[in-house]
Amino acid sequence: MSRILFLLVSMPLWVVLPGCASTKADRVVMEVQQPDDGAPRFSIWNTRRVAWLERGDPQGFPVFYAHGNPGSRLELLFLDAKAKDYGIRLIVMDRPGIGASSFVPDYGLLDFAADIEKLADEKGLDGFGLMGWSSGGPPVLATAYYLPRRVRFAISISGYTNFGEYNKARQAMSEYGLHGPKLSEEHPVLFKQALKVARWADLTLPGVYMAVAEAEMAPADQALLNDKKRSELFVRNQQEALVQGVKGVIQDLEVQWAAWPFSLTNIQVPVHIYQGGKDTFVPVEFAQHMAQQIPDASLSILPESGHLLPLDQQFMDRVFKEIQHYMKN
Repeated sequence: MSRILFLLVSMPLWVVLPGCASTKADRVVMEVQQPDDGAPRFSIWNTRRVAWLERGDPQGFPVFYAHGNPGSRLELLFLDAKAKDYGIRLIVMDRPGIGASSFVPDYGLLDFAADIEKLADEKGLDGFGLMGWSSGGPPVLATAYYLPRRVRFAISISGYTNFGEYNKARQAMSEYGLHGPKLSEEHPVLFKQALKVARWADLTLPGVYMAVAEAEMAPADQALLNDKKRSELFVRNQQEALVQGVKGVIQDLEVQWAAWPFSLTNIQVPVHIYQGGKDTFVPVEFAQHMAQQIPDASLSILPESGHLLPLDQQFMDRVFKEIQHYMKN
């Protein structure tokens, strides 16, 4: 979902502010009482605080989930009911500096994988699955590479590919109007300050945020957000990602835009790749590249779908049924 931040960054504030007049967005934020669910649990590792959340079936098959950016542990609230229906136990960590987890300098994709290993050990879990949405895709693939004997499968939904192995990745993002990688590389101070402005708009003018977001979404995504509860949770999730500031968000994105410290060709577990054909946030060719490079990969492109696939109940039926195949083995 980083496209929304980039759009806010790239527009003068006087252009963005009229979005406050969007009555639909204002109704979502003002008329729906925010639930108090999603409070984190914590692990303390070497004095740093790691926030995590569990949802779904507590006795079910464990699947570690990786959230988007901006995103947080609250994404599990979209998936909770379906996961219970299918006997799946979902576990998510807020990545460093995002949500309620402490910021960790120089935190990379393999550090995330090592953290999943620690959390799995704490919970006494030997084998488990992985699922990541959007910017959660790269951490999931890193963990699949790092823990091949413990990971049963990995699912990447609307995720990034390895920029170090796909030399057209930055060009593809620019063609989508996503100029964040170029701005962060060539003008890092400006990039940081601009994201601070975008964060302010997200936290203090949520109607602006929703107006910009919905204007850029595929029709299928807009339809999903017609539901008030989904819209309200969508806003909460975006805001929770930015409560600490922008350091964690920036580091997380820049790690994903750099060459990864492993090759897609060395991932040894089954990887299921899902991509919306009308996604306006992640280029479709990223999914195609991953499918070509990962040895045991399956690719499903949903022609009329957008980026918000985990908010789609029918789509999650499909994903959880796929997971059930591994639960039987």
